[in-house]
Amino acid sequence: MRLDLQRYNRLLWAVNGTLLLAGLIVLLVTGLTALWPSRDRGQSLPAGVPATTADAPSRAAILRLGLPKPLKGTDTLLVPVEGLPQESEEPRGIGSYSKGAPNVPLFNLLFVDAKTLASRPLLARKSLILRYDTLEDGEEARSARVDGLLVSIVDSDTNGNGRLDEGDEARIWLCDASGRNLRAVTAAGTTCANWQYDSLRRTVYLVVETRSDARKAESAEVLAVPIDGSQPARPLASKAQMDELRNLLQH
Repeated sequence: MRLDLQRYNRLLWAVNGTLLLAGLIVLLVTGLTALWPSRDRGQSLPAGVPATTADAPSRAAILRLGLPKPLKGTDTLLVPVEGLPQESEEPRGIGSYSKGAPNVPLFNLLFVDAKTLASRPLLARKSLILRYDTLEDGEEARSARVDGLLVSIVDSDTNGNGRLDEGDEARIWLCDASGRNLRAVTAAGTTCANWQYDSLRRTVYLVVETRSDARKAESAEVLAVPIDGSQPARPLASKAQMDELRNLLQH
């Protein structure tokens, strides 16, 4: 009888000890959970832990349409499109925000049919337009017309700063008066700051500079580009002529 009573007491102590240990574990887990920072409960992150991109302050997207410009001799209206994408304080898109008013760049052109108001954008990817000119036939009479557009476009982050801006390389593109048949007329690694349209010959002349790795102009030539695309861009002076002229400088 004494043996059964001792066995019962040992079993009772074992059960009580197990329950006590389980209770202590539950209290310990509950306490750690209450102290652990949680976003769902609105608690802040510990010091030194950066917030995620989603928590960073951001700027609202900006989109502006300019007043339409009728293109002479056509049924097309040209509408400039300015904009900045929604970005954080460290923008990674087009242009940049300033402490005051943001600098909102031109990033597209809308070609609108004046009769039906149907519209189409010139560009189908994120780009930056530095400059554009309408190529007009030069006549002042009512028969004057726009033959096409010449556009300076940045579409690659060549300076590696994470956005498209004036520090990136721009290429010159040509399209017709309806915004179609867009094609590049200058090559990568070149710059073009000046051009002129010859409406009689329907040809654009561009002063194109080739740059070295140091981004300094090594040479400049004039390219003749027919706007109808019938022929590729051709230099007004051949390479042999350019070499001959360069040799004159040395003697």
